[in-house]
Amino acid sequence: MSVAILELYSADLALNGDTGNRRALARRLELAGIEVEQRVYNRGEKLGIMPDIVVIGTGTSSAQRALAEDLAAISPQLVEWAKAGVVFLAAGAGFHLLGREIRLDDSTVLSGAGIFDITVDANAARVVTEAFGIDGQFGLLIGTENHSALTTLAAGVAPIGAVRNGVGNGDGLEGAVVGNSYGTHLHGPALVLNPVFADHLIGLAVARTGDTYVKNEKHDELDATVALAREILINKLPR
Repeated sequence: MSVAILELYSADLALNGDTGNRRALARRLELAGIEVEQRVYNRGEKLGIMPDIVVIGTGTSSAQRALAEDLAAISPQLVEWAKAGVVFLAAGAGFHLLGREIRLDDSTVLSGAGIFDITVDANAARVVTEAFGIDGQFGLLIGTENHSALTTLAAGVAPIGAVRNGVGNGDGLEGAVVGNSYGTHLHGPALVLNPVFADHLIGLAVARTGDTYVKNEKHDELDATVALAREILINKLPR
């Protein structure tokens, strides 16, 4: 068996290196001896059959505008996949595009895919946090954030965690979790710097495919290197 990973809009939404999330998932799966199929989808292409994991990264407001029409066409399929338990990881602008709506300015409101019950006001002051820290079920998630948005979760929508350092959604919380779908403002890329988070998503995916994900000494070697990078950012957190 194999795990299929689909990255949406890699040609438009790779501003903060978020394509590394797809590669991090693939690498960890391959180290465990699991075959991986990596796919990408860009405007005007065929979406293809249902994958096991979908990732989407961040980009500019102009990229969001440019993608709106194409996103509207594929949104019903994305929502169907999410309801079926496909794992989604959406970062930054991609997170916003998979929400309900994004207000870009006083005259422009974009409709999102509706996987996350969130609304986004993209008129906030720009936030750049070099050491963006989030506390939650995965321990300390660490990375960077770079956005100009206030994100409001609908009643009953859970965040990924609480902000230790940075802005996140804008209310002390960060991200959103709906079923197997995770949205975040965390970059770095998120799954490269946070193996516990990556392994959680992999666990959800392999549960659907019937594979067994077992880490080994190769994962330990990789994670030891990642720990050094994490420590650099962790040391920048306020004491």
